[in-house]
Amino acid sequence: MRGTTRGDAGAGRGLAPHWRALLLGGAGLALAGAMVVGTLTAGSPQEGAGGREPTETADATRASLDEDPVPLASRERCDDSGEGGGFDPAESLSPVREVGPAVERIRERDQLVVGIDQNSYRWGYRHPDDGKIVGFDIDLARAIAEDLLGPDPDIVFRAIPTDQRIGALRTDKVDMVVRSMSITCERVEQVAFSASYFETGQQLLVPRGSPITGFDESMEGQRVCSAKETTAARLLERESHGAHLMERPNHLDCLVQIQLGLAEALMTDSALAAGHIGQDPTMRLVGEELTAESYGVAMRSEDEDLVRWVNAVLASYQAGGTSSRWRASFDEWLSGYLPDSAGVPPEPLYRD
Repeated sequence: MRGTTRGDAGAGRGLAPHWRALLLGGAGLALAGAMVVGTLTAGSPQEGAGGREPTETADATRASLDEDPVPLASRERCDDSGEGGGFDPAESLSPVREVGPAVERIRERDQLVVGIDQNSYRWGYRHPDDGKIVGFDIDLARAIAEDLLGPDPDIVFRAIPTDQRIGALRTDKVDMVVRSMSITCERVEQVAFSASYFETGQQLLVPRGSPITGFDESMEGQRVCSAKETTAARLLERESHGAHLMERPNHLDCLVQIQLGLAEALMTDSALAAGHIGQDPTMRLVGEELTAESYGVAMRSEDEDLVRWVNAVLASYQAGGTSSRWRASFDEWLSGYLPDSAGVPPEPLYRD
């Protein structure tokens, strides 16, 4: 049936239970989207659903993000020769709309199954007013489904914890993952990625008044949380600066740990952190962005025709500057929560 977004009750068995939405007593803000992880049933977002928070919240977010702007750190490079140099992990296959085995599989099923997040405010979350799944990542997932299957496509959204994104692909639970997933050298050995659709970097998020001032000795003895199987977790494992490290299934779990007084800081992408500040304006980013990362749509390594198709969709989605669908989605979900400089789609990199 067209025009639906469905799930099946059996999907997501064994996935860890997640927090229900919390009410921030002091701030009077709801943490939208922290629900049971599993397969979701969702309808199309309504006109204006999930619009921006009140101006004062957006202003607080922008002030935190713009306190001490710094350039992104250098990007990770992959070296498969052992001789230096290497390649950029964000290099993908050139865009072509040609029906191959993966596209044919999706079209025969007449349904696209997408792994998403329902815990990332402004990126992929359940709107508190109507429970519909909305956000920047969700807009992109819908655009891909429309291009593959036509108007009013049948989409199954499956909520996947951060540490199960690759596993869901490799066990055929989803066709793709659109979940603010950074493209890394380690991951490109396991799954394929589209070209980049957003640029970000790792940064520390702390409550205002925290003694932590950056990724340095001020972290010593502090409890720093990150989501499992993330670039943040890898970074902290390499250099903890004496912090006590914690890992949770999703980065929103870490924000909850801070609010409960069980952690002092969260390491995550600055783009995702902006959503946390939108939820809880008592939080702020400190220090510099420590990495330069690209978000990509993840797919199975063997699904090359699907990777090329998605890249063709991205090329159309990002074309047109301020009139592009990408920019319209940015304005709806992220403007006011990220600096204006972030409102420009990244240039794609292709290796062929």
